[in-house]
Amino acid sequence: MVDTEGENMSRLLIAVAVVALVGCSDPKHTALPTEIEKYETIKPQVEKLTPEERELFAKYAMRKAMKGTLLGGMAGATDATTIGEAIENQRTFMAEAARREAEAAALKEKAKAQREAGLKAMRDIVTVALVSKRLDVQRGYSGIEMDRKFVMSVAYKNSGTKDIAGVKGTLIVQDLFGDTLSEFLISNDETIKVGDTVTWTGSRSTRFSFGNNKDEKLAELSDDKFKVVWEPEMVVFTDGTKLTAPK
Repeated sequence: MVDTEGENMSRLLIAVAVVALVGCSDPKHTALPTEIEKYETIKPQVEKLTPEERELFAKYAMRKAMKGTLLGGMAGATDATTIGEAIENQRTFMAEAARREAEAAALKEKAKAQREAGLKAMRDIVTVALVSKRLDVQRGYSGIEMDRKFVMSVAYKNSGTKDIAGVKGTLIVQDLFGDTLSEFLISNDETIKVGDTVTWTGSRSTRFSFGNNKDEKLAELSDDKFKVVWEPEMVVFTDGTKLTAPK
């Protein structure tokens, strides 16, 4: 008679032994040293990981090493006790970082859209145009050049439904490639009736100027070689109300 009970027990013992052997050979079950300086001792087990797992573990180790430094607050939790836990810890950390980054990008886009909507509303009320420009060379009695000034005239048209008491903003002039040639901080407190247009004329030195403005180049360009971008900052109405550009 065949001893089936003994045979079944033997098979069970063999299966348990195989599972134990596989478990022991899995590098992800390897315990992590408590000190980051001793991670070198588990290098043979780390080398058995897949390329993706090795990369994740390396990033976890870098975060672990950041603890105790000035950047330690950015490292997140690094409390894994095995190589496998470290890999999963890094996966979770990266997923959370990606989520925060996506939220920040969405918030930035929302703020940008809100600002553009606010600027459009103000531009629809006040139309601003650069109507003339020239370079004025100023000379002394002896004919020596004393200064060169960029002279410009700007027109403001009230396209809204209320009289305007004042307008403030930045006039940006760009070349055909979208690069900024000059910027002008302008403020006009002349009342503009609904439907009316007023013109402001001003100047500034190009010889003693500061910044990267290219006023002299702008003075020589024909109207089809540049474009004007109006960035309104504030529109104040005669009834005391006002519009302010979103930050």
